[in-house]
Amino acid sequence: MTRAASGSAQLLTHWQRQSLAVRLAYDTARPCAIGCYLALGRKLIDRGLVSAVDGEERMYRLLMQTATDVMLPEPWREFCLRAALHPLARLAPLLEAAGDVERAGALYARWDLAWRQLQADA
Repeated sequence: MTRAASGSAQLLTHWQRQSLAVRLAYDTARPCAIGCYLALGRKLIDRGLVSAVDGEERMYRLLMQTATDVMLPEPWREFCLRAALHPLARLAPLLEAAGDVERAGALYARWDLAWRQLQADA
């Protein structure tokens, strides 16, 4: 394995581990872990290791799953829900450019519903 391939594999593995830490709310005292997860995902996209649509959608879905998991602490869920706007803001124009306006609208509607539910639970 070349040095570049090894570095790419390590980056992907680190992103996957970070996603697990976010999803399981491993360290709720460190909401910066969510930002690290998003930054690693962007780095993978920028390096062409993951397509922009796949990477942004994967990050959005993980954050939304975490935000709507009622077994997790509410502050963590809110951090994740707010953070989900970042990949969504990058994903929606990509979907719209591909002619999938309906899907982009559905993702925003899902976020809005989750936000209202979180506020109602508080």
